[in-house]
Amino acid sequence: MATTTFSVLVENKFWVLAKISRLFSRHTFNIQSLTVAPTLDEKVSLMTIDIEEDAYRIKRMKVELQKMINVLKVDICDNEHYIETELVLIKLDKKAEDHKKLLEKLEAFEVRILFQHEDIEIIEFSGDKTEITHFLHVISAFKIIEIFRTGTLAITKV
Repeated sequence: MATTTFSVLVENKFWVLAKISRLFSRHTFNIQSLTVAPTLDEKVSLMTIDIEEDAYRIKRMKVELQKMINVLKVDICDNEHYIETELVLIKLDKKAEDHKKLLEKLEAFEVRILFQHEDIEIIEFSGDKTEITHFLHVISAFKIIEIFRTGTLAITKV
């Protein structure tokens, strides 16, 4: 099963996230990532939800979401109409023996250094799911202190 991304415009009310989470739980969906952010309209938020399910259950969940009172619009993101990205923050141990080798590997990626201290370095990388997976695979052999991922963000191309 491939990961499917829902883009859901909702009224910006405090109980909406809980209601939508319960809906996914009630239908035994496991949410892979969930991002909620305000839009230009302060009364509306955008939820981006990643799940792994078969096509039938995905279509069923879209219908269930559309029935909810506080949901304004539901889309299933695809590569043709949407651009998806994710952000990863990584804390590195600068004193690790392999730190110089890691820096050489990072040159192949568009990594941004956000913070440096004598013991640690925090870097940022963004890309689609495939790029993030490849990046994390490449650096997994090195001394990593922490990794934080934002989850998917999606926007229509037009």
